Amino acid sequence: MNDTKTVPDQGPLKGFRVLDLSSVVSGPMAAVVLADQGADVIKIEPPGWGDGIRGLGASRNGLSAIYAMINRNKRSVAINLKMPEGRDLVLRLAQDADVLLQNYRPGKMARLGLDYDALKTVNPDLIYTSINGMGEVGPLAEQKVYDYVIQGISGLLNAHLSGAGADSLQMVRTIIYDKVTALTAAQGITAALLARERGAGGQHVKLSMLDAALYFNWPDLMWNFSFKGQGVQFSPDLADMCEVNETKDGAIISSYLGADCSGYETEQLLQLLAENDIPVGRVNRRSQVITDPQVRASGSILSVQHPRGGELVQPRAAAQFSQTPTAAPQASAELGEHTVEVLSELGLSLEEMQALAHQGAIG
Repeated sequence: MNDTKTVPDQGPLKGFRVLDLSSVVSGPMAAVVLADQGADVIKIEPPGWGDGIRGLGASRNGLSAIYAMINRNKRSVAINLKMPEGRDLVLRLAQDADVLLQNYRPGKMARLGLDYDALKTVNPDLIYTSINGMGEVGPLAEQKVYDYVIQGISGLLNAHLSGAGADSLQMVRTIIYDKVTALTAAQGITAALLARERGAGGQHVKLSMLDAALYFNWPDLMWNFSFKGQGVQFSPDLADMCEVNETKDGAIISSYLGADCSGYETEQLLQLLAENDIPVGRVNRRSQVITDPQVRASGSILSVQHPRGGELVQPRAAAQFSQTPTAAPQASAELGEHTVEVLSELGLSLEEMQALAHQGAIG
């Protein structure tokens, strides 16, 4: 148990408290959107190992880059939800919380005694948000789900077939639906908070990765399947209206040109097409994104110092607010870094916390 303090002090959501009981990507990324906008987000993790994503992907000195990005600006409290004492602590924290966010599989929170019915008895104004993979009913409702499963069922892998043939089924090489679900959840939470301010009270906000994926896909990927019956004028995919062309020194992406661009330099083509009002952009390698002139000029990338991981580069919060500006990002917390601070706010003494730690209820 450590004791440091990093409560956001500005932003449009300043003063709202969020209990983040989620893990991996969809829930934590939804919560970091709220944290970036000033909410006091308390991340509740299991003692000992914490959120499993702490060990995923590129890292330095044991700090995972993905964890650092989607868990910045949060306080970390280590609580064992499987113990009655841990459950009671969450119920006490929920009494003064505005939002609780979880992404366990359907039924898990009820078994822990921390489902919506249990929480609304201690705080009727709570916005309780549940994220799951496939929804609460149907043959796959209980299935463990990761992003690539949703890519498959939602038809996204088939989006690469136009003009390519049956062997071109391809997974998008980013966890697109985890992140789409996260943004959808953050929007749903703020909508529920607005409704509460207008007198609706607390409520249960539910969403699945599958629903978020279908909503995201539908406008263009599913336009040929949106009408029932006859008389439909089918159309090529929107993606067929643009193309990637290699140049002498790289590549560009633009509206469909149908021309060989390999004899031109990238800058030459960018200027020529822009002068003719043709949408065009440079194709960056991932290693080039941070140094791209437009990215640098816009101030989109920030430097964040972490005590263990050193200097990181991360994107700023995408939404910028003229009257309630957000603060510079604070580094992600170590596991249980704020346990003492948060439980002290509940009125627990150090002796009580030490007893809970000895029992394994907190870390």
